Amino acid sequence: MTGVVARLEKTAITPAGVPRQRFWLEHRSRQEEDGHPREVQVRLAVVLVGRKAELIQGLKEGQNVRVTGFLSRAGYKGEARDRVQLIAETLVPLD
Repeated sequence: MTGVVARLEKTAITPAGVPRQRFWLEHRSRQEEDGHPREVQVRLAVVLVGRKAELIQGLKEGQNVRVTGFLSRAGYKGEARDRVQLIAETLVPLD
């Protein structure tokens, strides 16, 4: 997924001592739906865990990036069960 870094958050340390970095990615694109063009927009939390948290160093808000990874629940209780986040495997600045 590609997009713009909308907001960077401070690095958190889990109770196990593992760094966890989250930022918000704003994606916009034009897709085809049932043969018709459609504008798509989404703001998604992206999480980098462990050594991957280092990938965010040097990034700035407003910067274009490409992220690959997998989708996961944001949590297991309350509203977090219904929220999705992208757990990043790779992060590449595009500018």
